[in-house]
Amino acid sequence: MGLEACSIGRAFAEVVAVHGERRAIYFDDALQLSYVDLDRLANRAARFLIDRGIRTGDRIAIALEKSPAAYALMLAAVKLGAPYVALDPRNPASRRDAILAQCRPSIVFASGEGSAVGGIPAVDCDPVERMPAFCATASDAAIEEPRGITGATPAYVMFTSGSTGTPKGAAISHDNLLHFIAWLREAYGFRSDDVHTHLNPLYFDNSVFDIYSTFFTGGTLVPFDAVTVQDPFALTARVRATACTTWFSVPSLLMFLQVTKLATRAALGPLRRIIFGGEGFPKVKLKALFDEMTPGTELHNVYGPTECTCICSSRLLGESDFIDLDGIPMLGRLADHFSELVLDDGKPVAPGECGELFLGGPCVGLGYFGRADLTSVAFVQNPLQADFREIFYRTGDLVRRDPHTGELHFVGRRDLQVKHMGYRIELEEIEHALLDIEGVDEAAVLHRKQSEMSELIAVVASRCALRTADVRRMLGMRLPKYMLPTKIHFVNALPKNANGKTDRPALKREYAS
Repeated sequence: MGLEACSIGRAFAEVVAVHGERRAIYFDDALQLSYVDLDRLANRAARFLIDRGIRTGDRIAIALEKSPAAYALMLAAVKLGAPYVALDPRNPASRRDAILAQCRPSIVFASGEGSAVGGIPAVDCDPVERMPAFCATASDAAIEEPRGITGATPAYVMFTSGSTGTPKGAAISHDNLLHFIAWLREAYGFRSDDVHTHLNPLYFDNSVFDIYSTFFTGGTLVPFDAVTVQDPFALTARVRATACTTWFSVPSLLMFLQVTKLATRAALGPLRRIIFGGEGFPKVKLKALFDEMTPGTELHNVYGPTECTCICSSRLLGESDFIDLDGIPMLGRLADHFSELVLDDGKPVAPGECGELFLGGPCVGLGYFGRADLTSVAFVQNPLQADFREIFYRTGDLVRRDPHTGELHFVGRRDLQVKHMGYRIELEEIEHALLDIEGVDEAAVLHRKQSEMSELIAVVASRCALRTADVRRMLGMRLPKYMLPTKIHFVNALPKNANGKTDRPALKREYAS
């Protein structure tokens, strides 16, 4: 498949022509689909959508668990140039309706929701049906691609949490995805005999990697439901039983397996590569996984914002990454199709200095759907030249460029940078120091400012009895006094959001409101 395909629908047709009889999705022995099966099911779904009046540019909301219907609808949507919007089926009605109000879909596919969701026509889907009832009578013949589809046509809209508490939808184009797929094939050398985990929820950006790295290289996708992902024994048993070769998740899931003593070669089977991203992986914990799984399994640290088509850098870890065990691994170099700027107040910083990362290139998305105000702030003209249009995305991530290698080190989030006692502090730097302490499994640091009072509050999850004085003493060996938390709370586990990341708003409500 090459970029000459110019649309995701055509690119998938090329994959089906080559790998048609190979297995595309494996749920279990009784429910598996070949590429021909999946393509025909997508064609049926597309014809159903056409009959319902869906046209290029309309949005298709999919509030389903991983199922034949969900995957087929995603492919049907891109075949028609109608961007899909994956929603968490467990979302509170208020959040669901806020997202629907923004993206204004023409139709919603859900399970057990009746004929309308949030005032929008809905289609009820059985999550376990091989042949969804809604399109069972439709023709499975290939559909003609609408003439209006171009590389700039949106393929999907992925909603992320906004800093104001209102979700915002990043729109990603067919051209963005085609460049992403081309990079995936080159970066990882995926083969048609690769078996990929699908651990990430459909509504989470990481699932873009799972789906497109599999369906556009002829591999097999193995979906994991939420119950299995939360059970370490069931999770690792399914990884082994299905002979998965590629794992992709947030680091939290791998650290969860470490706590349960299941992050081992015996438990995970013959993985060729473990890929993780979405949050930092403390090196002191990552080293244990590296020692257990290598040689034989590659470990890749990836980084990338939702707004830039999932991933923009991937670093293959080696022994040199663990010369010291402080903090998290470096991001490395960006993929060749990205350009980068590291700026402070709109001006380039010197190597080794901290600045905000700006990303440019063909994987920078279209902006936030229906939010021109937010788009104009985050997707900006290259501040270093005004001669021609060159859009960069402001990541909000603070990085340092290594003065010797040019590689990037992640420092923290701009929105996690606080002013405390007159000092500018990165909360994540304190968190990394906490995670380096033996016995600390998880850590989050909050900043509370009321009137003239400012304090740092640490929340620490640990399986052993740690004392506040000991934690403060060990932090004092790493950090200046003004960075030491005023209070330390010990808990069994940090709360997680739907994507498996630490739920900072919940922590702030509990400990720093």
